[in-house]
Amino acid sequence: MARFTILSGGDVAEVFSWTPLFGGSSSVRARVKEARLGDGYVQRVPDGINATPRVRKLTFAAGQAEADAIEAFLERHGGARWFWFTYPGAARAKFRCGEWDRSYLGAGDEVISASFEQVFDPGE
Repeated sequence: MARFTILSGGDVAEVFSWTPLFGGSSSVRARVKEARLGDGYVQRVPDGINATPRVRKLTFAAGQAEADAIEAFLERHGGARWFWFTYPGAARAKFRCGEWDRSYLGAGDEVISASFEQVFDPGE
């Protein structure tokens, strides 16, 4: 069941409230600007104040109805709109999901694997 947060512009930010299976992976790719100068010298600086977004690869085990609800949530956001998500033990953050897979294990058991990319868009 999704929860909603009203943004100042009247838009609604949803909360992704399903809990992933224990594990998964988390990675960070720092965004850096480079200036190549003479004699092989390179100067590097972070690309903005939010230069280290996190990507979480998560897996959700669910029955058919719950898997349908998760997939409907992700499709509704279409990889473009962000949503709130709190990874167990971490602070709440804004994420978008542009890629996920759904596997059918049989007898109503399904698995959704998704890649959540942290974003720093404005709004609450």
